[in-house]
Amino acid sequence: MKGRFGSTVRSIAARLTHTADRLEPPSPPDPEVERRRIVDDFACLYYDEGEFGGTWNHMAWLGHPLLKNPLDLWIYQEIVGATKPDLIVETGTFCGGSATYLASICELLGRGEVISVDIEPEQMPEHPRLDYLVGSSVAADIVERIRRRSEGRRTMVILDSDHRALHVAAELELYAPLVTPGCYLIVEDTNVNGHPVLQDFGPGPMEALRGFLRDHPEFSPDADREKFLFTFNPSGYLLRRDD
Repeated sequence: MKGRFGSTVRSIAARLTHTADRLEPPSPPDPEVERRRIVDDFACLYYDEGEFGGTWNHMAWLGHPLLKNPLDLWIYQEIVGATKPDLIVETGTFCGGSATYLASICELLGRGEVISVDIEPEQMPEHPRLDYLVGSSVAADIVERIRRRSEGRRTMVILDSDHRALHVAAELELYAPLVTPGCYLIVEDTNVNGHPVLQDFGPGPMEALRGFLRDHPEFSPDADREKFLFTFNPSGYLLRRDD
């Protein structure tokens, strides 16, 4: 029995060895897929911390709260420095932190001003290069006042108010014509609704953006503005081509 048992074991071992020899080693992960996974995992971790009052939900510029990714703020100053807009339009004031930040950059450059629009701003900090409009960003009178202020001026627009897709789509159609060729239209928080954060948000800025781009070839996402890999505005840095 012992000899027969030993023979059986050797036979099984031989078959397993033969089978193992025929198995191919697992393919290494695609580097780009793995890179994207790491970035998305960190983006979700960072964003989720903000939902509990940390990271982006615990920031201020000169004492004024703002809800931003600091890497995006760095990109904003690069854009303003490179394109030198005369007017920056921001929809969504909140506490005025981002509007004050943009006005501060304009002050450092010695040119430009900011108009920030909100239906119900929580704070409106003062700055000599900053004006506020109180009302809906899609209201006809608000849009007309901004249009008049933008006439003949290099204009950049940042959309950061109501993030539901229908509202963002309306803003895109209303404010895109104000953007000067060579300047930017920035759609904020395209990361929500699973891009990659807040899976259950529902159609939001990214969905509105995709529809807009199908009909507006004069705008295209500038991937170079996502050079830090991690942004709240994926595909949202839209550069208007020169005419």
